[in-house]
Amino acid sequence: MHHWIPDVVQLIFEFVYAPIRTEEDREGRATIAGLARTCRAFKDPALDVLWAQLHSLDALVLCSGGKRDGNNRLIWDRPLYDADWRILAQYGKRVRTLTISPESNTWDISTMQLLSCFPVPGPILPNLTKLNWLTDREDFFPFLRRFCGPSLTALGLSPMSWSVRKCAAIASLAPSCPLLKEFTCVNAEDSSMQAISEAVVGWNRLQVLHVGPLDEQALTHVGSLKTLQDLRFCVSDIRSPVLDFSSPHAAMKISIPSPSSFYTFIQNIHFSTQRLHLFCERYDGMFPEHFFSRLKACFRNPGELLELGVVKTIHHNRSIILNSIMLRPLLSFKGLNYLNLADLCTSHIDDTFLEEMAVSCPNLHDLYLGDKGRWLIAPRATFDGVVSLLKHCHQLSSLGIFFSATFTRDFTDVLRVDAINLNIRNFSVGASPISDPMNVTVVLSSLIPNAICINHCAQGSAELREMEERWDTVNAWFKPFVSARKHSWEQGWLEGKAVVKNEKA
Repeated sequence: MHHWIPDVVQLIFEFVYAPIRTEEDREGRATIAGLARTCRAFKDPALDVLWAQLHSLDALVLCSGGKRDGNNRLIWDRPLYDADWRILAQYGKRVRTLTISPESNTWDISTMQLLSCFPVPGPILPNLTKLNWLTDREDFFPFLRRFCGPSLTALGLSPMSWSVRKCAAIASLAPSCPLLKEFTCVNAEDSSMQAISEAVVGWNRLQVLHVGPLDEQALTHVGSLKTLQDLRFCVSDIRSPVLDFSSPHAAMKISIPSPSSFYTFIQNIHFSTQRLHLFCERYDGMFPEHFFSRLKACFRNPGELLELGVVKTIHHNRSIILNSIMLRPLLSFKGLNYLNLADLCTSHIDDTFLEEMAVSCPNLHDLYLGDKGRWLIAPRATFDGVVSLLKHCHQLSSLGIFFSATFTRDFTDVLRVDAINLNIRNFSVGASPISDPMNVTVVLSSLIPNAICINHCAQGSAELREMEERWDTVNAWFKPFVSARKHSWEQGWLEGKAVVKNEKA
């Protein structure tokens, strides 16, 4: 065969049975297995595709003399001989992705112990690039290193509990897989911090890191990595370490116990990043007045920040109430195209601030201000503030805002041609008070005619029930109003064209 044909054949085989898949394709697998037996030319490409991704180690055991016992557990009931090890090596070298699932109870520990006796030095699967170690079995963790080799670039762990055994296995991982690019251990907790931190310090090419708490040394190391693209960690220690995160292209996601604890944590931190998202686990009743001032001070160049979000991960009744003065430091982040404060109560921001924000941050694509809560505090922002955002932020495609959708003067005053935005597809009003659904529909159908619908909070308290019904009415009328306006415009254009044509005649 010509040298290019195996590559073409493999592409065809991958189309028949995709190596990267989320669900088992038995028909495709059977087809590829049949093709592997068809001729010698097809054998290697077909086997490479067939073994590229394993959802368990069952196939390796069964193909080398293993079987299931009376309890449906996979075992070898005899010693493995040279021929068995050769079979394991022949198929093992083809595996690129392996998942050890939480349902690994069908494995007897003796099977894992025997497999770890693989006579060839190094990892059992030498070309493994991605390992999802999702089992929580403590007796399996000592064997983790036998699957981590120089080719491994992505590793995911998901232990539900931590022990000395597990921590010891993780702490010593870095020398086994020094080229790791992705490491995920989202269930990490304080007891695992030292072990995970020790492993992280040994990886110099990390691109994605999703973990729990890290110590200062690990955070310093990660902050210096130019390769970093996505970082997520949590703050558990209230101390304020001296850190410099100089990975400008990394998306940083930080889980914080509360706004006040994060305020303490960032006293001596400098960020050089384009995307920062904070996930607040609880609210302790205090939101530092200078929270955003402190956050601004962490950036040597605030204008480089493109995305900022503050999200509550646990819903509670306590409201984080923000006002215009507290939010004014955000005006320094002039490059923002995404701002998410949807979980925070923004009832005390006014139209003047919204206009200042619109002028200072004209590149906003997505803006969310208090639209996820069922606030009973009357908002100060009105349609005038919304019009300012639409007028100056021409690229807005998604807008969520808590405002007063009532009119104290003629509603036609806000129908400004320079505020019409054809890009907005998503518009959310949260628990915004509304008085006249007809006037609101007229205004919104004119200003944001391409919106899919008007989203609002549902299933609220008795005080909000009437408001919900009014917004439901706006939603029901919105599309017909847009269609009627478009038809009226087209009819007017046709009539005007006919008049001009008659005058020329």
